[in-house]
Amino acid sequence: MEYKYKKENHDFWVQRLKNNSPDTVCTNDIALDGLESQQIIKAIKEGQSILEIGCGNGLLYEQICNKINLERYIGTDFVNDLVKECERKKKSNSHEFMQLDMTEVDNRTFNEKFDVIISKRAIQNVIDQDLQLKAIDNFGQFLNDDGLMVLVESSSTAQNNINLYREKYNLDKIIPPFHNLFFNDEILSKYNFKNVKLEKIVPFASDFYFITRLIYARYAKEYLKESPTFQHPFQKIAITMDNNSTNKFSQIQTYIFKKKL
Repeated sequence: MEYKYKKENHDFWVQRLKNNSPDTVCTNDIALDGLESQQIIKAIKEGQSILEIGCGNGLLYEQICNKINLERYIGTDFVNDLVKECERKKKSNSHEFMQLDMTEVDNRTFNEKFDVIISKRAIQNVIDQDLQLKAIDNFGQFLNDDGLMVLVESSSTAQNNINLYREKYNLDKIIPPFHNLFFNDEILSKYNFKNVKLEKIVPFASDFYFITRLIYARYAKEYLKESPTFQHPFQKIAITMDNNSTNKFSQIQTYIFKKKL
């Protein structure tokens, strides 16, 4: 399916692969990336079968394989250059990677079902809300009856909350990258999926964003007179805040779906 900036999105990731180190191909914030991976890895058990939407350069795949023995794994990505990079990291003959446009998934795409379907900031690359919702639903038909879909994606709802406070303290508005359309939590919660149901939304990074995007941002602007960096001690402190005292600032959230029976 066609959607806004589809070609530009593709070319963006090709350039990221060429110009970035392996741990920064899919993100500039390595610490936060680790938190995101933890959300997915803790949902996977030994011997399960996994379908990954948007496998990127295979970093999450490697992290999972280092901790868990997977019975079956299929990684998909829109960008063939990334798929080729993943193929070089293949750990088992029961693991495979394929080029796939998530907006074109239908009931013939796979001939098997999976215990867990995962994504990490992949679905938000489709710049069309209806196509995002349909992609989630279409992938859902390939879940086992007791399976989980664990999507770690960005929330426009939480980002709006952050920006309301940033405006109050004269901080610049945070704008999503051109190649992303963040999830609207209210629309997602009310949408009538055919194949899955949204069980819960986990704002696991709310304190992290509260500290880095509000407290540290103010400190950097008002006292340090410099732009925030990912290397500042505030960043390292924020990454340890795993018991959220806040819940509305998690720009990255975990969306957990179950198979609709």
